[in-house]
Amino acid sequence: MFYNRRYSAVFHLKRYIRLKEKEMKKFTLLFFVAVSGIVVVGCGGMGSQGGGLMSSSGRSGEVLVVCSDNQWKGVLGDSLREILMQPVAGLPQEEPMFVLSHVAEDYFREAYKKQRNIIYFTIDKSIEQAKVIVNYNLWAEPQLLIRLHAKNEQEAIKTLSKHSKSIINYLLTSDIKRFQRAQRSNQDFYLSSEVKRLQNISIVIPDGFIFAVKKSNFVWLRKDTKEWTQSIMIYIENYTDTNQFRNEYIVRLRNTNTQKYVFGASDSTYVKVEDKYIPTASEYIEYKAGYAVRTVGLWGMVNDFMGGPFVNMTILDEKNSRIITVDGFLYAPSEDKRDLLRQLDAILLSLKFEE
Repeated sequence: MFYNRRYSAVFHLKRYIRLKEKEMKKFTLLFFVAVSGIVVVGCGGMGSQGGGLMSSSGRSGEVLVVCSDNQWKGVLGDSLREILMQPVAGLPQEEPMFVLSHVAEDYFREAYKKQRNIIYFTIDKSIEQAKVIVNYNLWAEPQLLIRLHAKNEQEAIKTLSKHSKSIINYLLTSDIKRFQRAQRSNQDFYLSSEVKRLQNISIVIPDGFIFAVKKSNFVWLRKDTKEWTQSIMIYIENYTDTNQFRNEYIVRLRNTNTQKYVFGASDSTYVKVEDKYIPTASEYIEYKAGYAVRTVGLWGMVNDFMGGPFVNMTILDEKNSRIITVDGFLYAPSEDKRDLLRQLDAILLSLKFEE
């Protein structure tokens, strides 16, 4: 049945989401969240030279943990590692979500205060109620500081578990913003303007990508190095009904487009979702550009041995009654894939609709 696409598209989608979200597989989000029980404080501090904030340091995925040695080596440290070093969803091999390092509070001085991402535990019996406080740019810029206050270690572990998803989201968002800053400063304005001309969307395409396929309804951009290849696909279809946001439909549409446009070394090879051993996982999210479904999984090359992870964003453009799909996929057979895939995530999340 063909719906009147401009009439109450969001109403039908919201209703479908409520009915179906309990059936969907869950995985960690990368987006801003409304956090209950977490105090967010925007603040700035003075750097060591008194003239402003220090520039932060630290690689992608690094988190500095400030707590006592006993806490780090005990149950609290184990609980934190279990949460933050869990494997990234959708990768062909295990890679931790974050890499943790530790410093005791007595040694937490200027050099450590430059770290980009910090989790700071304050455990004191005088604390009446456990809480999590988020600060930005306190000692350096850009910087995320997550403080957890509790009266004892057991209460700290309980609070950490309660807010684990939100803490992960803050840290992931910090990483995504880091990549986006670099991508904006190194944007290829010709590629971005061509995508805008063809598809009436705004997206930051960093330098190094080229068009592999350029059509009004399908774009494939790729960046090749000796070690890896990053690819971005953007394809568009009219919005008809909520079935377009189902996992099965998203996978089928992706396969249709890659079989038509994304080939390997010969005509008999093409990209296809590989979900025999690791199923794709989808989750509904509310994204700044519109309602969206984020899907992660693995792809493989039919009649060849290539493969790797992908991340897919299927977004409702209500005003124009269409579905925008932005998809990033990676081929890096001998490399760690977490950060390379997060770079693609950062590109996808830069998408905006044009008026």
